[in-house]
Amino acid sequence: MKIFLTEKQLKYLKSNLISESDEVNQYGFTQDEMKRIEEFVRKNVKQQYEWLKKEVEEGEEHAEILEKIKSHIKNNPDIPEKYFDYMIKEYEGKVKQYERNKKNLENFDFEEYVKDGIDRDIHGGAYSMSWNIRSEKWEKEQLNRKLTKEDITDILVTALEGGSNYWYLIDLPENIKSYGQSKSEAVGEYVLRGGSIDFYDKEEYYDVRRALKDGDYNIGDSDDMVDEKSYQEDIENTKLGHIDMNRILEAITKIKSEYPEVWKNILLENADAGDADVFLQLCVMGEVVYG
Repeated sequence: MKIFLTEKQLKYLKSNLISESDEVNQYGFTQDEMKRIEEFVRKNVKQQYEWLKKEVEEGEEHAEILEKIKSHIKNNPDIPEKYFDYMIKEYEGKVKQYERNKKNLENFDFEEYVKDGIDRDIHGGAYSMSWNIRSEKWEKEQLNRKLTKEDITDILVTALEGGSNYWYLIDLPENIKSYGQSKSEAVGEYVLRGGSIDFYDKEEYYDVRRALKDGDYNIGDSDDMVDEKSYQEDIENTKLGHIDMNRILEAITKIKSEYPEVWKNILLENADAGDADVFLQLCVMGEVVYG
């Protein structure tokens, strides 16, 4: 169904419901944003004008010094002119620059510079006001978005491959290799598909395994008889928790309120190994225990 508005209705909408400042031009900027760009450019053009004026003032002094040097040479013919060569060359260069600056100052059209400056700013890269505005808008959009499966996989990979591998050990299901391209990617994909993975304290787990190897679980003097029940109980006691989609959702809720900077980094795709470690610990244990 199409809706047709009369000119009167459109005028009413614009005056009562639509803010003119929210309408964007062909470059994607609102009127307020264009004002910010113009103010920024005007400030720079003013600085450029003041700098040029100062350069001309200094250049006038250099021209006077050059004339004094030439006058001194003329009034003192007994002094070899070569003694002044380096000074003459130095100030002649400065005077040439002064003449160029003076001409530029005389032809300085402030409004034309502003106009050209706005165009350069809009089509420029970093350090322009346009770039800042676009970055602000992008950041605002990012901070109001929802996490994607790719976000979750990326943060888990970062944690598993660097941020958290100092404290965890995982027992992977046999079929997990059918997911993803690497073990870390496979873990992320496995969990996102509804799987659950147990995490163990790395140091404590290896201590129990070492004790088994050293014969601490042997029954009597036999090397073949192992107290499997005690061994499995001790392995179970090294378990820190597990990760599944419910734990991930719980971690997201907690990280928003308790670790807002980490949450911001994740949304802005700037999360480092430390941020990923916080995320994984919240998933597994519900709190940050290590680090």
